Amino acid sequence: MSSKKGSKPWTVQWHIAADGTVIRQRSKGDQPHQQLYGSYTTSRRLELSDRYALDDRLARDTKFFGGFVSVLLFLSMVGVGGLVVGTVLSWLGVDAGGYLVLPGVIVFIVALIASGGTHGLMMSRWNRRWTEAGFESSNPVTMSAREAREIVAAPDAVSGRRTKVKRA
Repeated sequence: MSSKKGSKPWTVQWHIAADGTVIRQRSKGDQPHQQLYGSYTTSRRLELSDRYALDDRLARDTKFFGGFVSVLLFLSMVGVGGLVVGTVLSWLGVDAGGYLVLPGVIVFIVALIASGGTHGLMMSRWNRRWTEAGFESSNPVTMSAREAREIVAAPDAVSGRRTKVKRA
């Protein structure tokens, strides 16, 4: 997903109300119509430090899985390359070309199976991280901007730092 030239980046800011309600504010600008709010159900009272620790753990997991996916992508390209080269060599009458086709197919199929398993493992770890951090789910319930602004502006509500993100 590419961003248009000159468009503002998304910012995310977390808020915790006096009653423990956790709200995520996603902003594309300063105007009310550019603000999106989501409320999260929690299993315990959270602090902003819990949120920051979760962000750090998710960033480490994302980096790890990103590297692993890069390896799988490379293996897939090697498998397809072996398949293509072996097929072309076989068409040209080179007997050794057949020795590249089967390994190419096997490498490609193994990479496909591993990518499916990796996706399942990544989602499982993602959900476990949110649960360990005190959230019932990683999915927010959308709130009206008016209701969210009232909760955030109430006494004893705390707001975290604004963070620029690629995708909100």
